[in-house]
Amino acid sequence: MPVLGITGGPACGKSSFARLLAGFLPNVVSFSADEEVRRLTDSDSEVKDAIGRLLPEAYTPEGEYDRVRVRRYVFEHPELREGLNAILHPKVRGKWSRLAESCQNNENWLLAEIPLLYETGASSLCDRIATVGCTTETQLHRLTVLRGLSLTVADQIRRSQWSLEEKISRADHLIWNDSPFTCLTHQTALFAAWLQIHFA
Repeated sequence: MPVLGITGGPACGKSSFARLLAGFLPNVVSFSADEEVRRLTDSDSEVKDAIGRLLPEAYTPEGEYDRVRVRRYVFEHPELREGLNAILHPKVRGKWSRLAESCQNNENWLLAEIPLLYETGASSLCDRIATVGCTTETQLHRLTVLRGLSLTVADQIRRSQWSLEEKISRADHLIWNDSPFTCLTHQTALFAAWLQIHFA
């Protein structure tokens, strides 16, 4: 069955869309790059050792990954972001590419939510790609008011990825998430119906 790539800008609603879509399709396998990164940084000893060598301050004395501190460091020092990506991206890609190969050979739909889908070249493994978007004002409101980030950090996060316009221009489908949640639900239902007809 198809591999569906889900991407978009920060705080555009990728995860909400992916969860909704999973409820409308049969036999779904879901993959989240953010969740895989969290698993790796929390429990993969090889990754933890590599990050500790790159940035000793990444882990607290109790061994907890300090995401807030790491985020501040990587935006202050781009070379650290490159080093961190070099540790994490190959493992994330390896995990989801194996899932993609498996799902293409069975009856499962794979929903792969990957913020850096285009930036990492992962789009080549997708049968269709949906970009979830919203206005810049909505993005910044969600990042600052709902997630509690400073405006500076929110803007750094937004600018660290390809522009939303670029992602939209490359996508097969656009989901516009700048309205009430019911609107996202209706869009997702229509998209799921189209997918089942298209890939029947």
